[in-house]
Amino acid sequence: MKKTLALYPFNQKFPAVYDATVEFFSKNYNLEYFPPKKAYFYWLKDNRMIRNSYYFVMNILRKFLKSDIKNNSKRNFEKTLLFCFNQLPPPEFDFILDLETVLGLSGYDYSGLDRKYIAERLASEKCKAINCWNQAAYNDLIRIIDCSKFKKKITVIPFAGRNLKLEKKPKKDLVLLFVASINNPVSFRTKGGLIALETYAELAKRHKNIKFFVRANIDKDLIKEYEHVPGLIFLKKYLPEHKMTQLFSYSDIFLEPLPGMDLMTKSMEFGIPVIGFDYECAFETVFNNKTGFLIKSEKLFGNKDNLEEYNKKLNDNYGLLSEKKECLKYVPEFVEKIEILINDRDLLNKMIKAQHSLVEDGGKYSLKKRNKKLLKLINPHIN
Repeated sequence: MKKTLALYPFNQKFPAVYDATVEFFSKNYNLEYFPPKKAYFYWLKDNRMIRNSYYFVMNILRKFLKSDIKNNSKRNFEKTLLFCFNQLPPPEFDFILDLETVLGLSGYDYSGLDRKYIAERLASEKCKAINCWNQAAYNDLIRIIDCSKFKKKITVIPFAGRNLKLEKKPKKDLVLLFVASINNPVSFRTKGGLIALETYAELAKRHKNIKFFVRANIDKDLIKEYEHVPGLIFLKKYLPEHKMTQLFSYSDIFLEPLPGMDLMTKSMEFGIPVIGFDYECAFETVFNNKTGFLIKSEKLFGNKDNLEEYNKKLNDNYGLLSEKKECLKYVPEFVEKIEILINDRDLLNKMIKAQHSLVEDGGKYSLKKRNKKLLKLINPHIN
């Protein structure tokens, strides 16, 4: 008989990067996971105004609904181990914390981080283990929170990708890709979308055999400003999974200044070298000059020598990505790195193969390796 595992927060769909993990959990446990059903007006998702309004309204409502859902769920989950995405559950639950960043424990608000409370919760018997998404999350946790009483509970099991065993067919045009959330109206800018657009606009002046697909929630004014650029294709509407798979399969280079973890696993699965900043997860998942090119992010975000100052300025520094004048500072280096691959297809092909190798069975980001480690993490603590 399968043992029961519940995913927390109860009222939220886990991010897409967890899809393979949720599937694996479903096969090995009696999984208690009830993401909210799509709204009855979901068919209106192609309307950008409705999509944006829905995003902001739900962000506000979620804060008020959370406590009520937790209270209603106590009866069902009191004796069940919770696997928690980046949040601490109510104190009465046994849990494993899966940590993207310690800032997630305060709603990504550094000023609201209650270090003493977090340390007490993680040191308690109720906390069975803490898994960090990557080494950067681990380093921040032990520097910001006093982990002396629970350091042995902390481990790092990174996300991993499927071994799709795809072979890219040679084609005349080189296809660049930028992907941001189609729902979140600020994601395009916080992922470095303006840098990507300006980079491609410069490349399009020099090269004819390139295309650039931008799938994101983008302002109409920006589309109008850049729609004249040759080979630039805006994908503004929701794309079903099979269409996204086609898009990834067709693409050769990720022009993604600030990629998230989900995109990093996709880049390995589909063999797409990444050109981006050496920021957070990219610093560990992109092997510079082997699976892509990394560009120094210190000019934008500063360095972590003074971690308190770094985190206090983080939101303001993200805001700079909405200022075109600031973004233009980084364009020449992005252009330089992409031109290396435009002019050297042999190097591009080597990077494609190196990306694929990361998710092969013996690769650093093999899904089989991740799943074995997750069972070893969870099974000793589940009833």
